[in-house]
Amino acid sequence: MAGTQTGPAIVDGQDWQHRHAERVRSLDEAVAMVRPEDTVMGGMPEPAAFLERLAERTDLREVELFLAAPRRGGVAVSATPGVQLRAAFLTQALRRAGARVELVPVGFSGWVGMIRRWAPRVRVVVVAEPTAEGVVHPGNSLAVDDELVRGRGGRDDTVVIGLVDPNQPRIPGHTFRVEDFDVLVPLPADTPGPIYDQRKRSPHLPVFVDALAELIPDGATVQAGVGGIPDQAMAHLTTKRDLGIHTEVLGPGLAELWRLGVATNAAKTHHPGRTVFTIALPEAARFAETRADACIEPAGRALDPREIARNRTMRCVNATLQVDLFGQGNAEMIDGVQYSGVGGQVDFHRACNLADDALSILTLESTAAGGTVSRIVPHLAPNSVTSTRYDAHVVVTEHGVAWLQDASIRQRAERLIAVAHPHFRDQLTEEARRSGLL
Repeated sequence: MAGTQTGPAIVDGQDWQHRHAERVRSLDEAVAMVRPEDTVMGGMPEPAAFLERLAERTDLREVELFLAAPRRGGVAVSATPGVQLRAAFLTQALRRAGARVELVPVGFSGWVGMIRRWAPRVRVVVVAEPTAEGVVHPGNSLAVDDELVRGRGGRDDTVVIGLVDPNQPRIPGHTFRVEDFDVLVPLPADTPGPIYDQRKRSPHLPVFVDALAELIPDGATVQAGVGGIPDQAMAHLTTKRDLGIHTEVLGPGLAELWRLGVATNAAKTHHPGRTVFTIALPEAARFAETRADACIEPAGRALDPREIARNRTMRCVNATLQVDLFGQGNAEMIDGVQYSGVGGQVDFHRACNLADDALSILTLESTAAGGTVSRIVPHLAPNSVTSTRYDAHVVVTEHGVAWLQDASIRQRAERLIAVAHPHFRDQLTEEARRSGLL
């Protein structure tokens, strides 16, 4: 049975293996549990060791494998004959390798329902070492692992495998029990840590910081997306007081506000006094492990728009690749090709439309490709809309703030042209007139 814990004492790795010997298996034994025509799902962080060993098998056929955000393990198994890899988010590792993968367009909070409908037989998650009391912490990421571990989908043959990584932190919040797992696989101490996409630092970061400082009042509860600008800018809002944190990914920027005492969570109306998240990046996870006020939650709760909306004065800050003159955002596609995925952005958009005094804020540089391409565009390409014109309330570029909430179509076009790069404003104005927007 899952529960909530606040970081019990560490137990020697050999001790837990002896204590729970009936569940301990080798990595090879665990991988051998995958059968032809199986359905397999991996949690977050990616169970890379399991996937790399699975990729060595030559007897697999018609195996369906779903991973949230595949990286090195996903790249390895994507080339395995007989395995069809599907993912909710395309990563840098997949793009660089040209890996064979099918995208499943599902928002983060929607993964729980998908797991229940799909009912994978083999479920593999990465966890921290069990404590003497049999408590198993999910490590730096819980995401949908709670549903994978505890929601067996009514199948008698479901196998739940925990890869026990001694390097994973024990963050306070939602936990498992040893009894929730059929198999526990000890990983060596030199197991590589999880890999996350690298983000570039914006040369205009101070401008974004100033804009967000105006949009985020003292006492607000904030969310920051994993795009470079949102979390990086958050680290500089050091003059704020009593901010709260309710986010998908706890990055180093938000963690810095927490460390400095800027984010106290004192004014939160939902989970008061607690920093809520479902994933902690490595730079933030070790700090979160030391904090009794940390609360790692399943994505089904942390990203449920109804739960998010219970926070007063919610400010959701996300990155996007393009915004068109209607105020629609594209956070996933480049030149009509799937580039990444939606993550939890749509969930926070929806929450801001449910909550009182909430703002959904999109941030982006005004140009790409060395200044030769405008990111403010007349129209988004077909199938490129991540956030609709009903979702984003504010758009911020290095040239200013475009307030879209309660604005007419004409006003939206005018305000977005005003925050486009000056080199493209005349062209955008001409396009807007030709389309009847102005």
